[in-house]
Amino acid sequence: MTMQQKVILAIFIFISVHLQAQFRGDRDQSVDFSKINFEDVSFGVRISPSVSWLKVNHNDAQADGATLKYGVGIVAQYEINSLLSIVSGVSYNAFGGYVFDNQSLNTPTNRSNYKLNYSQIEIPLGLRINTPAFDKMSYYVQTGATAGFILSANEVHKSTLPDTEVPEMNILALTSPSTVGCFFGIGTSYTIYKGLKLFGEINYKLALSNVAVGNNYMNDNVHNYTMPVEIYPSAMDFSIGLMF
Repeated sequence: MTMQQKVILAIFIFISVHLQAQFRGDRDQSVDFSKINFEDVSFGVRISPSVSWLKVNHNDAQADGATLKYGVGIVAQYEINSLLSIVSGVSYNAFGGYVFDNQSLNTPTNRSNYKLNYSQIEIPLGLRINTPAFDKMSYYVQTGATAGFILSANEVHKSTLPDTEVPEMNILALTSPSTVGCFFGIGTSYTIYKGLKLFGEINYKLALSNVAVGNNYMNDNVHNYTMPVEIYPSAMDFSIGLMF
């Protein structure tokens, strides 16, 4: 993690703690989890189509466009008060994007770019600020941190020859087993009946840690890069779901 990324993460943690203290009115006290009212915890499900892309730092490989991905998950929300909530959950999501390098550009039987695909289990933890409900509708902004655990990673090349397929390349050994990131989003919630709510939200997600084990790309006998590569995924998620 670079110094800039560490600063961003530290700022987010400071703002989250400061906001929570302001709304709770106990700035000088530590959080007593025994006082949590679990009746204020609600759960839900969501699906999240997304547009995903990669930032690549390297002297050879470069990013070359976005791709469509998806995610599904369980949502948990703890209402501190009518304006402030803590949000979390667990989800499965895919991410990735297109890249190219000298090898792909100089392989005449394949297209000049190729796709990197990843999948992970992701656990977010965030802070949500809600507006008062008006005519069953409320709006919110949220921000938080994410931890991800990589399940799969592969490289997909496309052949330029008719009726020819190029086998996927498993790059799990070149990929970090976990990721750290952050998200910023806006959303709206509509109360259908009592505790049943329909929600939709848009979240911008940014990786703060390098998803590639950069040194392994120099020794895998395929890429043979002359320096470690850094790959930072980003995505724009469009989620819809139900809270119970």
